[in-house]
Amino acid sequence: MGRYVRRFRKILLHHVLHADDSPHAIALGVGVATLVAFLPLVGFQTAIALGVAALLRANKAVCIPIVWITNPFTIVPIYGACLALGRWLLAAPASSDEVEVLARLAPEPEAVHSLLAWGFWKNLFVHLAGLGVELWVGCAIVGVVLGLLSYGLARWGVVSYRERRRQRMLRRNLIRAAVSANLLARRRESA
Repeated sequence: MGRYVRRFRKILLHHVLHADDSPHAIALGVGVATLVAFLPLVGFQTAIALGVAALLRANKAVCIPIVWITNPFTIVPIYGACLALGRWLLAAPASSDEVEVLARLAPEPEAVHSLLAWGFWKNLFVHLAGLGVELWVGCAIVGVVLGLLSYGLARWGVVSYRERRRQRMLRRNLIRAAVSANLLARRRESA
């Protein structure tokens, strides 16, 4: 477990926080990816997020891991909650057909190899489209709210990280300068 935490930290530090993009571009990439991740477009999310990020000049590198928040293993709880929210907002009754379709979305453990097959993604998209407007409304609201929150948190995180790093570098350079000045003074005194 510790190995994965270190790997995630390395990716976060070196590929996101040290990117040559502005905090706005990085945060916008996070926000766009979060919004797209919650739309019921599983299988097309990465391409859509990269396209929108390119249009908005957002950081595209942060989009890829974030859009996979919703994947074949997490769509049942995420889309189930979004469907419930959409039904509640639209005052729509629960349908047993929709509950069955949602339950069938989760891949079975022995069928994990089918994740690479086009038919799996096609069937998944057809099932999601069959859930109706309640799912889209719930997903859109959750996506927009979480996208805005993630934009704000990502921007704050990048700015504060870079400021702390700048302060650390400044202190380090001041200490080096003081040590160098002290060594120079000692050499002059001994000479």
